[in-house]
Amino acid sequence: MSTSKVLPFLFLCFLIFSFLSCNTTPQPIILGKDACDFCKMAISNEHFGAEIINKKDKAFKFDDMHCVLGFIKSGWIEKKDIKEVFVVNFEEPHNFIPASKAFLLKSPDLHSPMGGNIACFDDQLKFEEAMKKLKGEEISWNTLLNAK
Repeated sequence: MSTSKVLPFLFLCFLIFSFLSCNTTPQPIILGKDACDFCKMAISNEHFGAEIINKKDKAFKFDDMHCVLGFIKSGWIEKKDIKEVFVVNFEEPHNFIPASKAFLLKSPDLHSPMGGNIACFDDQLKFEEAMKKLKGEEISWNTLLNAK
């Protein structure tokens, strides 16, 4: 192969490798196998999981919003090192939502694994329907993150 053909090929390989090595999306949670990075319990309920992706693209997995917040507030990760926090869509458990864009419902009727009792929705209508059924309250991600 001539040099004029090799260089574009190598550049294309470099671009593909660079793109694939940057993981800014959450990793699938494997129920019963993955453990919560805060409480160390096996993640067993598909409706309440979450992940923090740090600036080095490492994913930390959680079984409940209680654990996500505990992990952040304990100082195990500094807020400045967080690239994104993703939460599981309560109605579509294999879909993640950026926490800052999710509609959060707090209700004691939810019975999440660690008692956080917060469900996350990507759609306001679905959120409102669930709020009527579960008699909960809306809470924002910023409120949770900044609570003491």
